[in-house]
Amino acid sequence: MKLKTKKLSANNRNMLDMAIRIDTKNTLIYLHGVSKTTGEDQWYESKFKYTNASALNVFYNGEYKTVFNKGMAKSTTTNWI
Repeated sequence: MKLKTKKLSANNRNMLDMAIRIDTKNTLIYLHGVSKTTGEDQWYESKFKYTNASALNVFYNGEYKTVFNKGMAKSTTTNWI
């Protein structure tokens, strides 16, 4: 699985990085954050599969909140940064 990654600007959700797959027609959007209480890495993925065109738009604009709006879950895809 090939992921395109991006650092996010500072935000109040402690989300640091975003990633999407670039080798498929549709992709989940992956997020990496750090717990505010423990400082541990946290890995999430969208519950919704985006078309690559839509995912690239979210990715390049750094719109991580879009993933929250459509739902997200803990991810088993980790350590991709």
